[in-house]
Amino acid sequence: MSGSPVPARERLMTLQRNLSDQTRREIDESIIDPSGALSRWRKVYEKATEGQLTPISIDHLAEQIVDFDVVHFGDYHTLRESQKGPLRVIEKWIQQGNKVVLATEAFHIDAQPLLDRWCLREIDDEQLLRESDWENRWGFPWRNYSVQMEFFREAGLPIVALNSEPEVVGNSFAARENIAAMRILEVLREFPDATLAVIFGDLHVAPEHLPRKISELAKRTGFTVPRQTTVFQNLDRIYWQLAKTGLEQTVTAVRIGNDRYCMINTTPLVKHQSYLNWQLNEVELEESSGFRNLPSISSTIMSDQVWMMIETICGYLELSTAGLDGFTVHTGRNLDLLDRLRDAHSLGAEQMELVNTQLSREESCYLPDSQVIVLGNLSSRHAAEEAAHHINSVRCNETGTASDSLQHFYEIAIREAIGYIGTKIIDHKRTCLDVKELESLANELSGHSLDSLLTATLQTVRDSLRHIETEQTWLEGDGGNKTPNELPRRDQDIRIGTAHLIGYRLGEKIYNCLVTGKIKRSKVRELFETPLRHPVDASQSTWLDWARRCYEADSSSSSSNSSRG
Repeated sequence: MSGSPVPARERLMTLQRNLSDQTRREIDESIIDPSGALSRWRKVYEKATEGQLTPISIDHLAEQIVDFDVVHFGDYHTLRESQKGPLRVIEKWIQQGNKVVLATEAFHIDAQPLLDRWCLREIDDEQLLRESDWENRWGFPWRNYSVQMEFFREAGLPIVALNSEPEVVGNSFAARENIAAMRILEVLREFPDATLAVIFGDLHVAPEHLPRKISELAKRTGFTVPRQTTVFQNLDRIYWQLAKTGLEQTVTAVRIGNDRYCMINTTPLVKHQSYLNWQLNEVELEESSGFRNLPSISSTIMSDQVWMMIETICGYLELSTAGLDGFTVHTGRNLDLLDRLRDAHSLGAEQMELVNTQLSREESCYLPDSQVIVLGNLSSRHAAEEAAHHINSVRCNETGTASDSLQHFYEIAIREAIGYIGTKIIDHKRTCLDVKELESLANELSGHSLDSLLTATLQTVRDSLRHIETEQTWLEGDGGNKTPNELPRRDQDIRIGTAHLIGYRLGEKIYNCLVTGKIKRSKVRELFETPLRHPVDASQSTWLDWARRCYEADSSSSSSNSSRG
């Protein structure tokens, strides 16, 4: 007898939790920590987050902590919502007539004169970042931290730097905190009537870390021990605990025990993904409008941003936006996403399986029949790619499916090329794997015992290299097949993976030819509107046409350069 089916919400919650844990492990493995200090500090941090949870509103949170001398806000440096969160509390303090000082880890103490000049508008952002050496000394997105800086400057409130140079303290967490503690006590002496909002890395604000060092230093120096509290943000454990009872969307803050708090403004998966996206230099979509409005499951904010991308892509290619506004955007922020998609858009089993598969891979997808965009990652590149797919789908207005596996392969490859072009228009820094990188990856995976996923990855890379070689031979006029014979017989997942890889490569070639004037914009516009299912060989013939067009454009350019040389 089979068991009861697992509800869609529970399936999605389990999927997101597994992906979140996996992403966090990937981040931990990328961090060099020979002393093991990070692991020890995390244990203390996680212990500090334990305790009974009491849901409260942001208004009540602001009321309960305003009388503390120092309020520590945990900061996840790559997450924009983490930089917005404290402002939702601080603004309420200011509205009640309280004076607030911002003490930030984002700037080093020796940059204080620059900060003061910036606050007085004597220098602009560019000079502040350049002379403070922001990229090398901090390096996290200025776009994130500028929202805090602008808020305090507009309010005429002081901003104080807390960070210290590795050349002085090394990589010691404790040493950095000792210096920050000294600076914080100096600021409390300078502004005795203000609440000091300390925004520091989330591991540091556990009561046993920076707050304890402040108290100990105050006792040793005869300074009145300040009253302190900690406001964590987006603790994984708390989010999942709220999600079990369906409260993750309605509860914006909790009290932990009697003396600590936590604000919830995103999901653990989005939080950890933001770090990987930062490593890849990928900008992320906004989850809220400004900082005053809390994030929600409404697709309006995401839809507005995707629409701007659609307008940008269409504007660049001189395509009309008429009829392109019928899409909806969905993200994993809503744990009821699967039920909502099935019920609101009458999705069939095949479409639901596609959504499940893409979400399990932290990927995004576009469902043309219902004009639904599902974002498995809030990276702007994901959004731009699906925006391009939407433009292509509406402009082609095709129904049905490809005639056979080979045509299906080339249809996917062409559409991935189109999606890639869309992302390049939005973010020209995007790159794809070149032949050397593919060969390196194949060599890295070869000769090892691999699980099923890596085995499929290796075959996908090999098939991509084989396709590149076969096509190049054909383009050079040396005869042979246009497509490797074995490709149509591959497992579907491998075939689709190969189509993605070679599609991105063609998209890169088309974009480069476009911006260098080797291919006219009108031709690329035509590609976005080219039907790929009729006649029956339309996909393959379109692919070969564009492969030859790019080859000839590059060959012509090389010949011209050679003759000039």
